Amino acid sequence: MLIKLTYNKKRLIKKYCEERFGMPPNLLQNFKLYEGSKNKIYLIQKITEIRINPESAGLCIFRLDKTPKPTTNFLQLFGNTITKNIFQLKENELIDFCSGNDLNINTKKQSLEPGFIAVKYKKKIVGCAHYNMKILKNQLPKSRHCKINYC
Repeated sequence: MLIKLTYNKKRLIKKYCEERFGMPPNLLQNFKLYEGSKNKIYLIQKITEIRINPESAGLCIFRLDKTPKPTTNFLQLFGNTITKNIFQLKENELIDFCSGNDLNINTKKQSLEPGFIAVKYKKKIVGCAHYNMKILKNQLPKSRHCKINYC
C-alpha cells in the first residue's frame, strides 16, 4: 500500500540529491512522493482515485535504508541535472559495467566521494554504482545487464 511520504523523508531525499549529486533544490517540486513496501519511494506526477490500494504506482526512485539509495531510473531520468559524483566510463569499462561487473578504478582525474555515484558514458547516465575509494560496485538491476559488442 502506498502512503504519502512524510515531510522529514521528503526533506532527506531533497537534501541528499542536492548534497550528493549537486541537483537543484526544486527538482522534485512538481511531483508527489509516496512510500511503498520495503522502504521504496515512488515518484508520481498525478495519482488517480481507484478502488484498490496499489502496492506501487509511478516510478521507484529511491530506497531508504541506512542511507538513501537512488535507483538507475531516477539517475537516468534526472541525469541532466547531476553535477557531482559522476564517474565517466571509457568504452572498455562500459562493456564490463553493462555486463554487471564491478570495476577497479583509478579516480585521480575524477572527483568522487565514497557512496552512491552516477555512472556516465559520453553524455548519458548508464546507472548507479557504489564507490568505496577502490571499486565501483555495480548497482544496475540484473534485468538491465546486457552484452555490448563493438566491431
